[in-house]
This record gives sequence, C-alpha cells and structure tokens, in this order.
Amino acid sequence: MRKQLLAGFLATAMAAASLTGCGSSNTAAPATEAAKTEAAKTESAAETKAEENKATGSGETVKVICPYGVGGTADIIARKFAEVATKTHPEYNFIVEQQTGGDGFAAATAFTQEDPSTTDLLVYGYGVAYRHDLGKQFNTEVVEFDRSEILPLATVDDRTWILYTTPDQTLAGLLEKSKTGGLKMSGGNPLSDPHLALGSLLAQEGGKVMVVPYDGGAAQKKGLTDGEVDCFVGTTQAAQEDVEAGNLIPVLAFSDKAFTGFKGPQGDITVPSLAGADMAADLDSSKDYTKSILPAGGSLATRKGASQEWQDAVIQVAKDVWATDEYKDFIASIMLNDTEIYGQDDVQHYEDACKAALEAFKLLSGQN
Repeated sequence: MRKQLLAGFLATAMAAASLTGCGSSNTAAPATEAAKTEAAKTESAAETKAEENKATGSGETVKVICPYGVGGTADIIARKFAEVATKTHPEYNFIVEQQTGGDGFAAATAFTQEDPSTTDLLVYGYGVAYRHDLGKQFNTEVVEFDRSEILPLATVDDRTWILYTTPDQTLAGLLEKSKTGGLKMSGGNPLSDPHLALGSLLAQEGGKVMVVPYDGGAAQKKGLTDGEVDCFVGTTQAAQEDVEAGNLIPVLAFSDKAFTGFKGPQGDITVPSLAGADMAADLDSSKDYTKSILPAGGSLATRKGASQEWQDAVIQVAKDVWATDEYKDFIASIMLNDTEIYGQDDVQHYEDACKAALEAFKLLSGQN
C-alpha cells in the first residue's frame, strides 16, 4: 500500500510540473527540479522506513487469527507464515492470535461479525467449511455464522491425512474392531474432516467410529499415545517425531498414492493409500474409497466485502511468502504438500471441497 501511495504522489508531482511548464518557460525548470527533489526525498524516506520496519517489525499490524491450539499444525504454519510475511513485506507486522473453541467455529463466528474493512486474516480450515454446510443442510450442529462472509484467498496449508495407531496394532485390526465393538478416534469434533474421511471409509466396511474430542492436533495425538483412543487421523507434522521414535505407526494415507517421507526406528516408511495402485492390502480392492479423500488444511481468508486493494495485497504477500526458500523448506520439512491456489480459484476450490464432504457424510450416515 505504501508503494501505491508513493506512486500517487509521484503522479501528482509530475502533473503539477507539466502544468507549470505550460505557463512560462522561466518557471518550468525550477518547478520540475523541485518536484524531482521532493520525490527523491519521499522515496528515500519510504525506503528508510521500510528498512526500519524490516529490522523492528514495526509496520502496520495485521492479525492472523488461528482457531486452533498452540503447537498444532495450523498454529505452527500460521506462525511461520507470519514470520516470513513480515520479512518479505516489512510494511506490515503479521502477528498470530489464538482464538480457539468449537474446533474452529468460535473463530469463524467472531470473524464474520467483524467489519468488512478489517485487515484481520483468518486461518480458514476446510473442516470448518464442511461442518458449516452439514449443519445448515442436515442440522448436525448449530451453526451461528454464514461461511459466505469468509473469503478464502490463498492456500497456506495443504495436507494429506494419515491414519496412525500404536505399534501393537494394525490396519486390519482397526478395521475389525470398527465392525465388532466400534473404534475410538481422537478428533476435534464429530464430523470434522478427519472424522468424515475415516468414518466414510469404515462405513463401506460395515464399521463404525466414535470421535473423542480434543482441541488441536497435538492434543489429539496425545490421546492416542496415552491409550485413551485406538487411532488418530492427523497431519504428518503432528506425529512425525513419534513415528521416528517408534511410539506411533502410520498405517494408511487418505490419498490415491502411497505417502513417503516418514522414518521409523528401522528406516524409511511407505504408507499405503486407500485408492490407486498403492492401495493398502487390508482394504477391498473391488471397492472405490475415493469419496474418503477430502481436501485438507486451509487458506488465509479475509472478510467478504474487503476492498479489492486489500484482497490483492493479501494474495501478493502469500505469493511472495511461497516464493521464499524459507517457507517452502519449512513446508517440506513437515511433509505437507506444496500447493498454491489463489483468489477466485481458491473460492471455487472450497465450493468443490464442500460438495465432496457432503458425499462423504452421506456414506458415513448411510444416506448414500
């Protein structure tokens, strides 16, 4: 925005110089030189201020609202994004603010009540959008916000869900338990995207799963390591260290191809998928499980009605963050997907994802 203001100043100064020149040749040169001198001073001051902001993080404060607990994948992504964004755009100072509750609903509700002119940004997860539509269409829960008031603009988190369990269990054992006594999984909320993914899969196997709620991926994983639940569907980052230590094992990737990147005590681990050539051997190869593959992660969002100038600025900041080695290397280090979707393409991506979630719910609930 500061560059745009500077450009406007320069345009005004040049126009003034041009008008002076039309009046008298005696005054044209001094006016032009004065405009050039003033423009140079302004540009120099702007550059100096930008350098100061870069060093001190004293630019315009922009809050990045994270609806999930400290230490979870969404939280560490938000903090890394804010850190890199402030470095690449020192005219802003991005800070992360936690606003937990309702597995994302509390933050979404509060965000839609903000004035559209706000510069606050929301880490907007697909799961919140899914549960919104399910609540509105099937009355699965009370929804006190309208997701059309949230405008996703830039992907910051694209993840592959992984099914984890303890080393003494197997995928075959989990499938069998879901058919007999029922399976317990740790999750944020019933009908969260991990629940939709696993629940719709087990429905095709004649099984059931109960969600034990925890706030954030870190707490959900801990529920499994503490023996309170049978499994955990989460991000690669959430259980990466536990897999390496041998405390947990990844047994299924909610993808159409195997997931590689994990290392365990015995070396590299390849996680079979629920579809495609790498389908897990314990699944029925005659069945189509692709309805259980849902977009996961989330985007940075503004309020609907935000100025086009601010929307464009957010998109540009996100593109510049993704262009850095620091952010890309960070995403690779926690084994998330290198995916960038912007503007109206991101809006449409959410619409398509919500349609897929509705189909997964129909499977889970036996309405398909």
